[in-house]
Amino acid sequence: MDADPTTGTVVVAPDGFDTVPLNVAVLDEDWLLQWTPSRAQIVGALSIARAKNLAAPGALDDYRRKLAAAKREQKVAIGLAVQRLRGEFGHRATRTELVDFAHGVDERVIAADDAVDTAWLMFEYAKDFADAIERDVSLLQSIAKAQNGGQP
Repeated sequence: MDADPTTGTVVVAPDGFDTVPLNVAVLDEDWLLQWTPSRAQIVGALSIARAKNLAAPGALDDYRRKLAAAKREQKVAIGLAVQRLRGEFGHRATRTELVDFAHGVDERVIAADDAVDTAWLMFEYAKDFADAIERDVSLLQSIAKAQNGGQP
């Protein structure tokens, strides 16, 4: 769980992703340099962020697979609905019309559409979270370098 810094609402982090204790993604780098965290704090936060960054590909792959499975289920649901609707309407309607109609009337297609939307949103959220962790790592590295007088 984390709080969205712009709205203050609680956001549930996907499995495999946790927040870095120093939420540096929303802070100004100049302010951070004035704040001057200890070397131990920087190293600790950097090691945690790097560990989360290493876990990101696995978590993203899991969400990618869930999205692919939801899309497969959606295709099956649409195919079955179009076949059923073809039986009802014959050749009076085109396949495109039947697909559009299926999205509005067939419960299985509607549920599959919702599952695809949910899986897509979770995948996009996980990608954004992974990007934020990567930015945290870069920012922490620049702070550590600045504290070391430019030495890596």
